[in-house]
Amino acid sequence: MTRHGFTLTELLIGMVVLALLGTALARILINNSRFVSRQDAMMDARATARAAMQPMVVELHMVPDSGLVMAARDSISVTVPYAFGMTCQPISGTATVAALMPVDSLIYASAVTEGMAWRDSTGRYQRQITGISVASSTNLAQCTNDSVRVIPGGQLIAISGIPSARMPPSGSIFYLFQTVAYRFMTSVDVPGRRGLWRRAGTGAYEELAAPFDTAAKFAFLMGPFMQTQLRSSLPSRASRDSVRGIELRLTGQSVSAPQGTSSPQTFDLRTSVAFMNKVY
Repeated sequence: MTRHGFTLTELLIGMVVLALLGTALARILINNSRFVSRQDAMMDARATARAAMQPMVVELHMVPDSGLVMAARDSISVTVPYAFGMTCQPISGTATVAALMPVDSLIYASAVTEGMAWRDSTGRYQRQITGISVASSTNLAQCTNDSVRVIPGGQLIAISGIPSARMPPSGSIFYLFQTVAYRFMTSVDVPGRRGLWRRAGTGAYEELAAPFDTAAKFAFLMGPFMQTQLRSSLPSRASRDSVRGIELRLTGQSVSAPQGTSSPQTFDLRTSVAFMNKVY
């Protein structure tokens, strides 16, 4: 026996038990830490995907007929209406006054005007006119003469640069549009990774969110109404008008790899966005 009443064997057994308990506790703590790290990385990747989806859905829903300008796996370019209204009497051979419906002030202020389209007798917006400029107007008489009124929350504008041969008749419904491009390319916010960028008109690209996995891309809803099929293949120039919408495959990544792994966590967010202003 030892001086305290324990044999050497009993002391050794106690030390082994304590070591086993310590090892088990350490493993629990490590596993718990790795679980929390994976959860945080998953939330990080999901936040990236959702941050990109929200602004894109709003704009892509507005795409009209012939609104898909360019389509590729990693990039798309579309025309997006941002204001609707009714034309009034022309004030010159190349300008007209128009009454706008109430608009989102932020979207209207940040839009880069590319042109306008007015609805013809068939009900289709076919005549897209580019190269116009838009300014506020006080020439209310041009509208009241044809019983076109500015409703509460709306505004009066003057549209210049319209070719005289394409001047819309007074009382025509029209919209102003801008060209918006979305593209996956190298991120600046997260160097060495892939980000989603947006460009309005011919301006500079602005990064919306990052990072994204290489699986992030665009797919296309094609075919006649009620028979739409999802296709990953790129539509040809001739078949772009048959595209009914875009599927966003936003595979977000976490900025850093979770504990115990060498690769970032991914979150695959997919949503289909139908072109709501397309005549089917």
